[in-house]
Amino acid sequence: MRRSLVVSLALLAIVRAPAVAQTCMGLASLSNAMQVAGHGDFASGVKAFGGTLGYGMQSGLWGKVGAETMSIDGADSNPLRFGVQTGYEKQVGKSRNPISICPNASFVLGNGPDAPNLNQSTQDITFGVNFGTALGGSNPRMKIVPTAGFSWAHSKISAKDDAGTSLGSTSDSYALAQLGLGLIMNQNISIRPSVDLPLKSGYDTRFGVTLGYNFGSQGSAARRH
Repeated sequence: MRRSLVVSLALLAIVRAPAVAQTCMGLASLSNAMQVAGHGDFASGVKAFGGTLGYGMQSGLWGKVGAETMSIDGADSNPLRFGVQTGYEKQVGKSRNPISICPNASFVLGNGPDAPNLNQSTQDITFGVNFGTALGGSNPRMKIVPTAGFSWAHSKISAKDDAGTSLGSTSDSYALAQLGLGLIMNQNISIRPSVDLPLKSGYDTRFGVTLGYNFGSQGSAARRH
């Protein structure tokens, strides 16, 4: 039973909380704006598709809620995950291309994958920081924003039988490096391919793509950058 839990944990943990959408993440700024985004993530034996809705204040504070569904090779069901994420965006440097920094944290709850007489649930917590900046010379209507980040993640998976009796749980913690290249069009449409590199053996590299759309008013900071 413990082996089954460990395998499930390794599969689920490679898909982190729904991706945030900030300049530091390679997407359009959330300063005084709302954003809807969809993402697809792919790793060995796992696919995930989901969406998020976020809002950012002109002060730099932002929050986001999201949901995703997963497909795991060999699993009898498709897990569902629901998460929240919050953070703070700050720009440093006095050049025309300042660096955007976002400390952030997330919490995600999930159900599955399930099997006959086996019902699993997951909890994931992350703390991290991300950096991004528009390349010098970028066209204002088409910005190129490379991004990088580092996170600490903790994942827990628990299992019960159909009668509700606990079958045990297991957890693990690991570090995660993140790289991406954002394309921001007209300051409100974003496309970002990305790669996540778990810094621990037993976890697979994850490739993803995110598409975001900003709407609502934006502050002067967002218009300048």
